[in-house]
Amino acid sequence: MEEKREAVLPRWRELPDLELYMDQVLALTERYLGACPGLDSRGLTAAMVNNYVKHGVLPAPQRKRYSRSQLARLLMICVLKPILPIASIRELLETGIRANSEETFYDGFCTLFEGTQRAMEPQQVQMEEVQTAVLRAALRAQAEQSLAQRLLESVREK
Repeated sequence: MEEKREAVLPRWRELPDLELYMDQVLALTERYLGACPGLDSRGLTAAMVNNYVKHGVLPAPQRKRYSRSQLARLLMICVLKPILPIASIRELLETGIRANSEETFYDGFCTLFEGTQRAMEPQQVQMEEVQTAVLRAALRAQAEQSLAQRLLESVREK
């Protein structure tokens, strides 16, 4: 029987409070997200991180080193990227961080992420119900993604 892993992200105070080089950032991101079922950070590359900087969703490193703040943002980007376009992620992070401190916003994100993951734990299903359960989960994901886009549009209009 496969051991059940709980999806947990490190809180702000658990992130390194020293500047990291790119290879360290990639290794930590893989370690943090690799512990979360359903998230795969192994595809994260230096080129992708540089692209996030180029698009303004991640602040540029100082002297080729990344801070706790940038690591926290990168973790949020990695979680949101499969669902939202990068421009929407940038807007969401900017709005949230502007309304709160960066630490408060990130820790709130972690709490929301973990609560959502627990709420979506797969239920025990009979083998013939698996197809229906997969369809239900996929359709729920599509509906949630659509809702997220509509909510972002309403924020833009305000």
